[in-house]
Amino acid sequence: MREPLIFEKSRPGRKGYSLPECDVDRRGVEKLIPKNYLRQGRLGLPQVSEPDVVRHFVRLSQQNIGIDTNFYPLGSCTMKYNPKINEDIAQLPGFTRIHPYQPEVSVQGTLQLLHQMEKLLRELSG
Repeated sequence: MREPLIFEKSRPGRKGYSLPECDVDRRGVEKLIPKNYLRQGRLGLPQVSEPDVVRHFVRLSQQNIGIDTNFYPLGSCTMKYNPKINEDIAQLPGFTRIHPYQPEVSVQGTLQLLHQMEKLLRELSG
């Protein structure tokens, strides 16, 4: 069965997101990005409720072979085992709430982890 595109599910006025309260100084985007790079028209994202988005992407994920649904022998370059705990760790606020203008002194733990990971990957891959 064909899964409709997310844009085909769009209905005016539906919203499936809520952004957290801004916890940093607001800066006008016009001051940060040159005018010729700013979008002139509407954003054009689909207007879909959160349950519709979740159902849509779950159905798409069920069309893929994955470690959660099927057996496949490990060894392919594109199909490695990615434990779900990795995703849980990657979603910790210490990673997801870092802001580009955050002082370097406040992200030293994250920078240390990234540096250690880079070193390990370099040693493994040569």
